[in-house]
Formats: sequence, structure tokens, C-alpha cells
Amino acid sequence: MVAVAEAICTGSLAGHNAVRYLANMEYLELPKTLLIGDFISYSNEEMHKEGGTKKRFTFAGSIYFNRMKKLGFYTIDKNEIEKRVKDEDLLGIYNNKLI
Repeated sequence: MVAVAEAICTGSLAGHNAVRYLANMEYLELPKTLLIGDFISYSNEEMHKEGGTKKRFTFAGSIYFNRMKKLGFYTIDKNEIEKRVKDEDLLGIYNNKLI
């Protein structure tokens, strides 16, 4: 990963899971039906293949961008994105006070 958006998404999840760890809660694992869940899963898979550490995965171009379009994740429609998150019962997940 090299871009700001990817760092914000994964960093937010990491921080959220750090609090869950301290509260003895199960970690939040984002499903592959959401862009960031698929991004994390796919990037981890690809990085463990031969030559994978030399690949760059970003939302704005490169390998993952093409996958994003292929899977139908590429959209700027806020209602569509909200529906996807709502369908996974994760809308506002970072707004909930854990401790």
C-alpha cells in the first residue's frame, strides 16, 4: 500500500481493533463485500505470492484499481456505498464507543 486513502482506511481499522483488543473484544474483520475488506484480503494474498512485495495496491490505479472496477466497487454514489455498509450492519461502526 502506498496511498493516503489506503492508509486511512487500514489505520482506522487497526486503531479500532487496538481498542477492541484492550476491551477483550473480538476484532472487527471487514467483509469482502465491502471495498476495504476486499482490498485487505486481496492485497494480503497477493503480497504473499512470489514477487508480491514489489507490487503496489491502491484505489487510484495499479493492480487493485482494475479489480475494484471489475468487482463493481468503483463508484462515487454515496447512497450505493451507504447501502453496502448498511447491508453488512456496519453503518456507523466507528462511532460506537467501545470502552
